[in-house]
Amino acid sequence: MAKKMGIGLDIGNSSIKLVQVEGGNTITVNKFAIIPMPENCLNNGVINNKAAVIRAIGEAFSQTGITKKKAMLAVAGQAVIVRNIKIPLMPEAEIANAIRWEAERYIPFPADEVEIDYHVINRDEAEQEIELVLVCAHKDIVNSHILTLREAKVQPLSIDIQPFALIRAMGLDSKASASIGILDIGAGTTDLTIIKDGIPRFTRIIPLAGQRLTENISRSLGASFTEAEELKKTLSDAYFELSSEALADPEEFKKYKVNMALQEGLQELVLELRRSFDYYQLQQKNEEVSQLIVAGGGSHIANLIPHLNQELGLAVNLCRPRMDIICSNNKLQEEYETNIPILTVALGLALREVVSE
Repeated sequence: MAKKMGIGLDIGNSSIKLVQVEGGNTITVNKFAIIPMPENCLNNGVINNKAAVIRAIGEAFSQTGITKKKAMLAVAGQAVIVRNIKIPLMPEAEIANAIRWEAERYIPFPADEVEIDYHVINRDEAEQEIELVLVCAHKDIVNSHILTLREAKVQPLSIDIQPFALIRAMGLDSKASASIGILDIGAGTTDLTIIKDGIPRFTRIIPLAGQRLTENISRSLGASFTEAEELKKTLSDAYFELSSEALADPEEFKKYKVNMALQEGLQELVLELRRSFDYYQLQQKNEEVSQLIVAGGGSHIANLIPHLNQELGLAVNLCRPRMDIICSNNKLQEEYETNIPILTVALGLALREVVSE
């Protein structure tokens, strides 16, 4: 019996991530690539520089040697909305029609401007209601991805949303009985999802992410965006403290300015997380978030995990994928281990083809 193969393609604000996995008794990562892109290729989830994205997709497939050009996609941005809602109890066949009317109560767009999907969580006969997860994505986002892939000669097999791909990649879709927060710090946005019993109970897009941190550094030092991005990668430290003796050292002072700009952004992120956790606790009748898992390129900031642990007062860990995933050789395993936080969404997308849900 042929093993199932899955390919995940994550089109982010600053890079393309491509992962191929093979199913079986264990799940094997066979190939992956991370291809940088110029800044501002996407605007709030919409691909606005198709040429650059198509080039990066082509390079990812070429670099990995993947010949089957069919992939799972994910969309993100502030025009991608996830809500947990309740509707009156009704037959399954009537839900789809009812959802289009219900959706307008929860989204800031007319229903005909969005793609809508849903997943039923629970049918409560006693309360005569259905609880479900409602997912909406503006058609501009969806269409820009489909058209770009068509021109790149890649067939999109399905379109997911990033938080769901992360949950799948970490194997949390059926195992999380406590409330667990998943924080995906990307280039354009930071996605916060809180799950309980494997079900997303709260999702929020925070408009503060890697690019904003880089812009803060750029303004502080009067450097270009490209220069500031490099400084962020090489000098940033969430625990940085400047001693008075170092003020006279130009290199130490540069590090100080980089990290003061960085910490300004991190303070804002911590504030938004506290507000989100408080709101979740209120909505879920005093249910507290027990831990926070951090993914995305922003998770590579030095000492970010202990910094968030200290500021939020709860367990904070770097994301780890499902334990039953291995790589096809030791060299690939080494590279994979280094890049797991960046590859997690693409991995979760690829798993959609090989894991029963």
